[in-house]
Amino acid sequence: MSRALSDPGADASVAATPWWLVLLAVLAVQLLYWLVIQPILVVPVGKLERIAVHSAAYAQLDEPSVGAWDAAAPTATELPWEDCCVAGYRGIEMQFDLDAVPAVGLAVVPIVGSDNYQMWLNESLLLAEGRMRLPDHTYHGNVRAVFRLPAAALREGTNSLRFIMVRDRGSPHFFVASPVIGDYASIRDAYRFRAFLLNEYNTISYTIGLTLAALALVVLWRGEQRAVLAWLVLLFAAWSLRLIWYDASDPPLRGEARMTLLYALVNLLPVAWLNLANRWGPKPLPGIRRASLAAWLLLIVATALILHRGWFDGIETVNQLGMLLNAVLALATLVVFARQLRAHGRERVAEVAVFSLCVSLIIVDATTALVGRGSQHVATAMPWLMLGLVAAFLSHNVQLFRSSAQINRLLSSRLQQREAELIRTHEQLRSAERQQVLADERHRLMQDMHDGVGGQLAALLSMARSGQPDPDKLLHAVADGLTDLRLIIDSLNQIDDDLALALGSLRSRLQPLLEAAGVELRWQLDTRLSLPGFGPEAVLQVYRIVQEAVSNALRHGRPRTIAIVLAEEGDGVVLRIEDNGSGIQASTDPGQGLGLRAMAERASRVGATCQIQAREAGGTVVRLHWPR
Repeated sequence: MSRALSDPGADASVAATPWWLVLLAVLAVQLLYWLVIQPILVVPVGKLERIAVHSAAYAQLDEPSVGAWDAAAPTATELPWEDCCVAGYRGIEMQFDLDAVPAVGLAVVPIVGSDNYQMWLNESLLLAEGRMRLPDHTYHGNVRAVFRLPAAALREGTNSLRFIMVRDRGSPHFFVASPVIGDYASIRDAYRFRAFLLNEYNTISYTIGLTLAALALVVLWRGEQRAVLAWLVLLFAAWSLRLIWYDASDPPLRGEARMTLLYALVNLLPVAWLNLANRWGPKPLPGIRRASLAAWLLLIVATALILHRGWFDGIETVNQLGMLLNAVLALATLVVFARQLRAHGRERVAEVAVFSLCVSLIIVDATTALVGRGSQHVATAMPWLMLGLVAAFLSHNVQLFRSSAQINRLLSSRLQQREAELIRTHEQLRSAERQQVLADERHRLMQDMHDGVGGQLAALLSMARSGQPDPDKLLHAVADGLTDLRLIIDSLNQIDDDLALALGSLRSRLQPLLEAAGVELRWQLDTRLSLPGFGPEAVLQVYRIVQEAVSNALRHGRPRTIAIVLAEEGDGVVLRIEDNGSGIQASTDPGQGLGLRAMAERASRVGATCQIQAREAGGTVVRLHWPR
């Protein structure tokens, strides 16, 4: 498994499927269900020769026994018969006539709604499972089978079929319809598949559900897209536990608590469907999870109170509330799924087809429940829906059962696509960065030209306009402007960003100037010392500090030698410009004077501190200190 339920939009290289193919897949799955699966799951029993029953009568019993029935005064009734809503025991008896007793006996399919019941034929007990006495009775009433009426218990003429039933306060609703009585072989064959659906199919269904829930839980633990997986786990688990609820004949919960659990599981299913639809696509709506879970919890509390206190119509009210919630959440599921379909429908065709079937069945069940007819399409088809959902998710999100060559080709193709995307992105970033660097450098050059050469040209212009310019001053101003221009050019020619290397190009500018003034230049740079991080702007600032220090020494100190030293001192690196001229009287604050203040400001721009001091042997030293 190379990728488990990852981000639906992760594989951007997959071309979107045309909409007509998506609609064709949806139509194909719908036709498969309605024309193939649904007819199989609801095979009609067909026409059978049935023995009619008559003379039905019922009675409320004090205890679940034949003696209690004999002591009661039955009331005549018609079938189907219902009695609601008082817990306890009921008995109902019906009769049928035989001209002759078949040698192999007859068959009966009872249609009884109660927690548990006994079935008597004449004076013979045919069915008695578990316990019948409240409050410790068992729930064996979900019997869906064909029972034999043995020839020894039958008799010519009138026969009586009696049911003794029990219900607790959880769902005190008794129901008996006319049973199917007839030839044993015919009824057994006619009901064989229906009995399978009501018994073995039920076990197979929740086995599939629990298995898929466990599988989704494992992938949830190890995979991605956890929200979708979590709702899948909840959907499968709730459905499976609901089926187990019907099969549990002796559960730990009784009465109202048992029915509250049932409705909690039943009403959790539309909540899971809604949130699964919301999380299926790339942009889930906020608040869906909280709102749906809050409505579910509120309904659980209302169910418990209604059943326990007997409010309104008891179980009937609970049923209506559940149907209403199912209908509202079904419509919400349709809206949410339609929204996600627009965003991601053409990339996940299998999931769209299966999910469309699920949503349509939810809508059908909710609609028929509201009009009082009721259908169980989702319930009956749930194992197939679960398998389809998992297969659709895996087909899109998980790479299984592929050869190493296929996997290598797939990974190589995706790697090439990602590399091409990265190269394009890198080139775009480099181009944007280049443009920004050029713009910044252009702005810096304009500022340097304006502050340096521009100021000196303005001074020359002012001298020329004065009418009688001093030649020496003009010459000095021109030389300063030319020197500043050369410094700017030298800073631009700096390839490396190391200060020691940058200072090397300054020596060729200072050497001729100092020799013409009769001053010896002593150059001492520690070649082992590295102080990186100096681009053109920082280099120009250092150049101008050195230029200002040398100019001040020549102008005011009349030195014989000037030394420029770059060395490591203490906890940092120091650049010293020393001269042996007349010097200054004492240590000078760099903040005094425009030139000295400018040196201090330039030093701060390159992360250094500037000190100007008098040498003990005479002269001045300018120190730039960079801490390590």
